[in-house]
Amino acid sequence: MTNPPDSSQSIRSVRTSTARIRIRPVLAAVLLAALLTACGSSDGPSSPGSHAAPTGPAGSGVVDGTEPSPPDRTVSGLRDDTRHITRKTTTGTRPRMVKRCTSRVRRVKHTSTSGTGRRKRTRTWYTNDSYKDCEKVQQGTMRYTRVVRRARWCVELDNVGGNSAKDDVWYEVESDVYRRATELKEGARLSFTPLRKGC
Repeated sequence: MTNPPDSSQSIRSVRTSTARIRIRPVLAAVLLAALLTACGSSDGPSSPGSHAAPTGPAGSGVVDGTEPSPPDRTVSGLRDDTRHITRKTTTGTRPRMVKRCTSRVRRVKHTSTSGTGRRKRTRTWYTNDSYKDCEKVQQGTMRYTRVVRRARWCVELDNVGGNSAKDDVWYEVESDVYRRATELKEGARLSFTPLRKGC
């Protein structure tokens, strides 16, 4: 038995619609899988146990652009001895220079022009200009004082920083620190900021 033409066309239409209905869930599943893959590859929180690398150069101790603070220059220990080195000067002689001026006169030339073309005329005249010519000349000698050695105030510490091996260490200090140290007994604990190490 042969189906009428309109009947076969309706059957093909139904089959096509059924195939489309079956393809749509598969396509949706593929799209969902692609979306989940893209989300998983994006930057997320670091895995447990991971650590951020410091931003500074290796071995510099610089992390996130910050530098360690400079060490404290204050020293502490047990007062041992004090020393005051006095200022030493010497005298000498040197030439005594004075300013000597001489009045002089120089002749200065002046010109002026008037008119134009054939009627142009130039007039010239001279004036005397007075001035002083000065120079430094030696006039005997003079005595002066020269510093040979500057004054220094020093303090000696034992057990510097709590280290028993650091004894008899000298520091140059300000005069007020020196005076404070002289008021303490030997072996008393003392802290200060030195000018420099040694004396």
